[in-house]
Amino acid sequence: MEKKKCSLKEHSNINANIYCKKCEIYMCNKCEALHSKLFEKHTDFIINEDIEELINEFCEEETHSNYKLKYFCKTHDKLCCIACTSKVNDKDNGQHKDCDICSLEEIRNIKINITKENNKLLEEYLSKFDKTFNDIKKINENINIQKDELKLKIQKIFTNIRNILNNREDELLLEVDKVYNNTFFKEDFIKELEKLPNKIKLSLEKCNNLYNNDINIYKFIKEYKENEIYVKNINDINTRSKNILNSVNTEIIFFPEENLDNEFIERIKIFGKLNIIFHDIPNLSHILKDDIQSNSLIENWILEKIDKKQIKFELIFRMSENGNKSEDFHKFCDNQGPTLILVKTTKNRIFGGFTPLNWKNEGRDIKDISKQTFIFSVNLKKKYDMIDEKKASIYCSKGEGPDFGTYDFYLKENLKEGVTSAKKECNFLSNNNLELTGGKGDSEKFETEELEVYKVVY
Repeated sequence: MEKKKCSLKEHSNINANIYCKKCEIYMCNKCEALHSKLFEKHTDFIINEDIEELINEFCEEETHSNYKLKYFCKTHDKLCCIACTSKVNDKDNGQHKDCDICSLEEIRNIKINITKENNKLLEEYLSKFDKTFNDIKKINENINIQKDELKLKIQKIFTNIRNILNNREDELLLEVDKVYNNTFFKEDFIKELEKLPNKIKLSLEKCNNLYNNDINIYKFIKEYKENEIYVKNINDINTRSKNILNSVNTEIIFFPEENLDNEFIERIKIFGKLNIIFHDIPNLSHILKDDIQSNSLIENWILEKIDKKQIKFELIFRMSENGNKSEDFHKFCDNQGPTLILVKTTKNRIFGGFTPLNWKNEGRDIKDISKQTFIFSVNLKKKYDMIDEKKASIYCSKGEGPDFGTYDFYLKENLKEGVTSAKKECNFLSNNNLELTGGKGDSEKFETEELEVYKVVY
C-alpha cells in the first residue's frame, strides 16, 4: 500500500500514521499530538491497513462516528450502529428505533441468496444476449429502411406537387400575357400612337392636294385611295385610343391573392400527415415473427385496397394448434368477414392473400366486384392484383382450405398439401411464373409447414 503523507503543507514530505475521519485529514505523529488535544471527541485511525475498509466499518451519522456498524435496517436498506437503533429517540440517537432491524450475518445470508438469484438472471440474460442483440439489430435495420422509404415517398409526392405547381405557374404567366394583350393593347401601340400627329398632318396635305382641279384624274384616284387608307388607319388608332381610355377602370386579378387566407391555402399549409400504426401481426404470428418490414408492407397493401387509415388483426386459426383438415379451417374461418391468409411452406416460402369476402363451407366461385382481393409473396415483397373482376376471386369448398383465384394457390383437404398455378385461366398469376413457391411452369405442388388466418377488423 502506498504510504500516505501528512496533510499539513509544511509536513508534506513526512509519512502519515493517523487518519481523522471527521476532519478527513492524514497526520504525522507531531500533528496527531496537537489534534488529539484540540478535538478529544474525534476518532482517529491508525494507518496500518486499508484505511477505506477500516473507515467503512464505522457509522456515517455525524455524532456516531465512534460506533461500529453492527446492524442492518431492512426498512431503509442501510447499515446502522447501536446508537441508530436506540429506543431513545432524540436529535442524535434512535433514527431507526421503529425499523425492521437484523444482524449483519442475517443480512449477509439474505443478500447472498438475492445475489444468487441475480446471477441466474444475469446468466440467462447473457445466454440470450446474442439472439436478443441480433433481433434488435435487425429490427433497427428494418426501421431505418422504413424511415428511408418513407422519406423517399414524401419527397416523391412533394416533388410531383412542385412540378404540378411549376407547370401551372408557367401556364398562368403565359395566360397573363394573352389576357392583357386581348383586353388592353400591346406596347408597340404607344409607338404607333406617337406617330399619329405626323400621319394626320400628312393626310391633311394630301386632302388639300386633292382639292386642286388640275390633277390628272388617274393620279387623283390613286392619291384618293392612298389617303383613304391613311384616314382609315387614323380612325382605327383613334377608336382604339378611346377604348383604352374607356377601359381605365378595368382590372385583371389573380385568385387567390397572395394574402388571401382561403381554405385552399390553409389545406396546403398542413398538407400531409404522419400516422403511427402499431402492428400486431409479428407479436402473434409464428410465420412472420419479428419481420416488421413484411408485416408493414402487407398491412399497407390492405389499407390501400380498403381505403382505411387503421385496421386490427385477430388470429382466428393456426394449423399447428387448430387442426390440419379443411373442416378445421371452415370451422374457425367461415363467415368471419375480411381475412388475411398466411402460408409458410417446408421450403421456407411465405405467401398469402387478403379478401373482404366470407369463406363458406360450400362449393362455389365467389367474385369480388370491389377488386380488393389480392395475393402476395413475402419472399419477393410483391403483390398480385386481380386480373379480371369477372373471374373467381376465391373458391369455397368443403373439401378444400383457402383457395384464391382459379387455383392460383389453394390448400387441399389435408391443409399440409397445397398447389399453386400460373395459367391463362388464373386471376392473379397468368405468366407461367410460379413466384409464390419459386418454381417454373404453370403448376407446382408444395407442402405446408404452417397456415395462419387473421380476421381483419376495420
